[in-house]
Amino acid sequence: MRYNLILSGGVSTRTSRQSGIVLFFALLALAVMSIAAVALIRSVDTNALLSGNIVYRQSASTTSNVALEGIAQSIATNISLTDSLSNHPTLGYYANCSQFDTNPDQLICDGSQLTTMTWNDGNSRLAPNQTDGNDEIRNGIDRQGNEIRYIVERMCNYSNAEITAGGALVDSNRCVMASTRACGEDSSHDSGKKEEFEPCTPGSDFPLFRVTLRISGPKNTVTFLQSFLSN
Repeated sequence: MRYNLILSGGVSTRTSRQSGIVLFFALLALAVMSIAAVALIRSVDTNALLSGNIVYRQSASTTSNVALEGIAQSIATNISLTDSLSNHPTLGYYANCSQFDTNPDQLICDGSQLTTMTWNDGNSRLAPNQTDGNDEIRNGIDRQGNEIRYIVERMCNYSNAEITAGGALVDSNRCVMASTRACGEDSSHDSGKKEEFEPCTPGSDFPLFRVTLRISGPKNTVTFLQSFLSN
């Protein structure tokens, strides 16, 4: 009888120890699964955020093409040949391309401050309205809720002192020039029946204009786009 009791007690002790080990591994497995679940949730949230940002960026890129057309028309309407030699901040126009450089006096024209400065009515302008029947842009806001501002810089490396003195004339040595088409070159065709010619000035060159767009959208998304225009 005593032998049986001793044997029975020994078996009971081993069983108790085995139960404790199983519980330890079960808790360890639960901890690993919990960590994996949290990582999966964070991964899903990150992917959703990236997808949303891509959509906002595509929206900004799409509306920029519409804005550029209106900006080109606005420049042609509001900036005359005489006025183009002066800065007009409220119109978003500058006669030199170094206005927003880190060191403007060096005349490098890198525009390094365009992405860091505060854009407002004093140094830029809202994109003009697009009245094509779809109200693509109204008061600088497109249909997706993006606010579009722009700055136009004449690609001439003049200092502000030269501009103020009225000495910032168009000069191929100081400006990046764009040559116009040659006189007599056909500009369009009427169904192949008759060529139409636009008037031109022999040997005329025009400076390039750098247009910078700042598009601020939902959730504090900001996109910058640049394009070059010529007369």
